[in-house]
Amino acid sequence: MHNALLHRGPDETYSFSTPQISIKLARLAMNGLTDGWQPAEDRSGRYVALTNGEIYNAADLWDQALTAQQDHNRVDVAVIPELFAQYGPLGFERIDGQFATVIFDRVTGTLHLARDRFGICPLHYVLNGGHLHFCSELRPLVKHAPNSRRVDLTAVDQYLSLGNIVAPRTIVEGVCAVPPGCVVTATHSGSRTTRYWRYGDFRQEGRPLGGVREAVQAAVDSRLNAEVEIGAYLSGGLDSTILAAEAARLIDRPLQTFSVAFGEDQLLNEQRYQREVQAALGTEHHEVQCTPTDIAQQFEDMVRHCCYPQRETYNVASRMLSEMTNRHRVKGVISGEGADELFFGYDSYVFDGVLGTTPEDSRNEKAWGRADFAWEANWEVREKLLQTCLVPDAMESLRGREFHCDRLIPFSDHELTSLTRLQMRSICDVYIQLCGHLLGDHGDSMLMSSSVEGRYPFLANAVVEYALRTPDTAKVSDFEGKQCLRTAYRSLIPQAVLNRPKQGFTAYSFDDLDPGTTQRWRALVADCGLFNSDVFDALLASTNPKWDVTVSLTSISMLIDELGLT
Repeated sequence: MHNALLHRGPDETYSFSTPQISIKLARLAMNGLTDGWQPAEDRSGRYVALTNGEIYNAADLWDQALTAQQDHNRVDVAVIPELFAQYGPLGFERIDGQFATVIFDRVTGTLHLARDRFGICPLHYVLNGGHLHFCSELRPLVKHAPNSRRVDLTAVDQYLSLGNIVAPRTIVEGVCAVPPGCVVTATHSGSRTTRYWRYGDFRQEGRPLGGVREAVQAAVDSRLNAEVEIGAYLSGGLDSTILAAEAARLIDRPLQTFSVAFGEDQLLNEQRYQREVQAALGTEHHEVQCTPTDIAQQFEDMVRHCCYPQRETYNVASRMLSEMTNRHRVKGVISGEGADELFFGYDSYVFDGVLGTTPEDSRNEKAWGRADFAWEANWEVREKLLQTCLVPDAMESLRGREFHCDRLIPFSDHELTSLTRLQMRSICDVYIQLCGHLLGDHGDSMLMSSSVEGRYPFLANAVVEYALRTPDTAKVSDFEGKQCLRTAYRSLIPQAVLNRPKQGFTAYSFDDLDPGTTQRWRALVADCGLFNSDVFDALLASTNPKWDVTVSLTSISMLIDELGLT
């Protein structure tokens, strides 16, 4: 599996082996280039850890939270085994950063797999016959470790209904993703999952608006800390502009910024705003053009690489962006993911505030914990869509395993009664859309395919804490989200960006591609065995969700073929 992951860490390879376990880590070196190494151990030598990621508050943890002193190993993730030795799984809650770590207990032979609060760094595993196999990416794990090689129909239902797959599920039955904010502990007798943190414990305490700027600035500062070049993705929207503005003020050289443009297509192109921000900040700007030909030539390879279904084609543009970033010798970028979820930036928050409650449905209660709330789920449309898409055998096998049979957010019914609809939406946006998709296949997979690390200041502990304590009315007012951010940065970023409406990142549709390419993909869908052979034609006459389902069916069929699933 390791040789299939060298794009994630081309700088060094670390190994740890005993008669019980064998682990390899491909390192993308950002800090401790000459005086840091892995595996790292706690001072007793009991716990050994190999970790992918960054611990931005490592120095503070050594100074304030730990009784041990840092040894000569200067890599930031060396703090992890000491934290675990002193605090157990709850030690991870103290970390401000992003990580996927494997910790081996030499005394008990127990293995612990853990991910950061939001699951920025991926970690998949399969437990088979008393053997645990794990990997940062799904494709090498499925291809090299014993597993069912069966499609997870509940995951397919999740994707067709919600546009995302929610951890611990993956597209492969029995192959799991470690959930964000969790530790999976594996022993000879099985595994258990322990949650050490969750998003959504709102405390409505107003704060001065200046406080959010201080929190964001500190988060940007910590995420620029590296012994290599860190740049910034610049979409031309509010979030990326805020981060670029803070970064440009913090460094003593022109900030390198990176953007995607879409030619003359005014519905897709944000080039005007990107260039206005670049001029205002004086960044060293780089731009890559994405065309329909790029989508046609690269979409399938992108899907087979990330092994995650798609509902749009924009990940091709994201991958092109990371390739350009790598060519300019930039190893990390700050990016604005998380702002919309934490500060209620999507239009849906405005609609929820205006439209009020959803008709009660028992399926809502199972999935979300409240009968009067449904996240992006139209039950009538969903039922018609599944009947249109899935072959009868799949429909029958799905009965009793529908996505709404699982609780998709880490809250009990009682805990959810006091939350507002906007807070409920924020929790669902984080766990259903941000963690799996925006930080996963859209973030990590596309970035690390070119050996580039994504860093997300809006997900810093202090920024998240500020958001949780900020009243809904400070986030959404006058039919506009993220108002507290807009107010705090009103005098610091171009007015054209500040006042522009929300525009999602998207790219060309299948309709823009040459018919020969899409016809070949239609044949792949017809042959995969999961979908009805006439599904593309049937979809034209049916009620569809808000995305192009043909993209989803095509990508799932590609995954079935790539992974050899049944």
